[in-house]
Amino acid sequence: MTRAMTRVMRSRKPRSVASVALGVLVLVLCSALTVALLRSLFPGPDGPGRPGLYATGAPLLDGDGSWAATLPQPGRQPPAELMRGVLGCVPLFRWATTARAVPRGQVTLAYSVGASASRAAVVRGIRVVRGPAVPVPRGDDVGCAGLARDERLDAVTVARGKPVQPVRLSLDRAGARQEAALPVRAGGTATGLVTVTTAACTCAWWLELDVEENGRQVTVRVDDDGRPFTLAPPAAPLSSSADRESGAARPLSRAFGDPQPPQAGVSVAAALVANPDGWEAESDAPQDPAAAVGGEARLGGVACRRMYDSVLRAGGVPAADHELELRISGPPLVEGAVLDASVRLETVRPDAAERHRYSCARAGVDLIDPVDRPDIERHLFPNTLHALGPFPSGSLKHDPSWRPERGVGLSMPLAKDELFSFSRAGADGRGTFGISAVIAPEEATFGMTVEVTVTLPTGERASFTLSDHGKPFLLGPGRAMLDPAHQQDFVEPFAGPRARYQDRLREIP
Repeated sequence: MTRAMTRVMRSRKPRSVASVALGVLVLVLCSALTVALLRSLFPGPDGPGRPGLYATGAPLLDGDGSWAATLPQPGRQPPAELMRGVLGCVPLFRWATTARAVPRGQVTLAYSVGASASRAAVVRGIRVVRGPAVPVPRGDDVGCAGLARDERLDAVTVARGKPVQPVRLSLDRAGARQEAALPVRAGGTATGLVTVTTAACTCAWWLELDVEENGRQVTVRVDDDGRPFTLAPPAAPLSSSADRESGAARPLSRAFGDPQPPQAGVSVAAALVANPDGWEAESDAPQDPAAAVGGEARLGGVACRRMYDSVLRAGGVPAADHELELRISGPPLVEGAVLDASVRLETVRPDAAERHRYSCARAGVDLIDPVDRPDIERHLFPNTLHALGPFPSGSLKHDPSWRPERGVGLSMPLAKDELFSFSRAGADGRGTFGISAVIAPEEATFGMTVEVTVTLPTGERASFTLSDHGKPFLLGPGRAMLDPAHQQDFVEPFAGPRARYQDRLREIP
């Protein structure tokens, strides 16, 4: 009896294990199906049931000079150092974006799509989705005038190997799908650009991408790290046409009271522009400008520009020859207008050789050789208040006992009784005229303002005092006549399609 029962029990034991294994398998399959169903009904940030497929987005400064935004809190002002024209507009743009300023009129977004390690994907279409209304922003307006461009746009072009135009979408016609073919290799990422506009919507929004992966189309959302983006209709313009047409980007803010309103239909803007092939800067404290370049040193023009911005952002002062660009706008095709302009010395600091000095030049440019600007005929030398150019000018004070400190409050002529004509009307219906001069300090660091008077043929006059957003334009001397105690020179690496070939040539003895 006992043996029989033992045989029965032994014969039943394997069947019990098989039954348990089958039950566990059924439960696992049911759980997997349940999770898949929940993911399809409630998609997470990585896409509808597609772990590894994701998309992110970041606003960019698009370069057309029309960027403007409103800070959300009344009374908040951007840091004063970001309003210095020599810094350009990118630092102010990034600060305003971090402060969650609401863009006005339009915003350009770079969106990146990442595919899983085992599957490639293709973006087939893109649409903008309008979310709920947001409160009208009440803070101060900030913006940019002139040609400003975020170097990350160049990085997208380099990655694609060709110029990339943003897809244009409108919140006033939200939901309309645009074709946007963007292949993404398995385990890789690809970046596209989109510009979203509005004329009437103060609202939240996000993007939806139609992505084809493994033969199946899924929808991936692009937002601001889990939150929607925001956009509001255009505000009253911050900049005049003269500001926008100035070659150098100028940060603008109503909080700082700049720019000045036009007079008699005339507006004027001025900017100090570094030489595109090389620059110098000075600083009271030691800095590490090379650290600002990061991993993008091989993008053409990025390394030196980032170094320059980093020194100035930390309180440094531009140095050596810079171009003073003066841009005037007014009634189109008006002839016989008269320009009077001068550069007034507001401050002088003589200890330039004792401060920390930095320079950077493009590959192939000698940092020691003086910069020759044959394209600009006017030259100003504030150390001696001497001006050279195609107008009656000369040295106001040039003797052996002269010291730059004695020039405070005096001016150098930039244009005197100079006849000019406004050009044909541009896109904004206004004519323009501009002059440039090279300012070349030799021994001291100067603070300068620009005084401009325009007299129209009708007899109307418009007078302006131009500054670097409420403060004098600051410019230090080049090192030609200095013996700097602290000097660091950098050379930008070769960049572009021939970079590897040129680098190899440099290695050949």
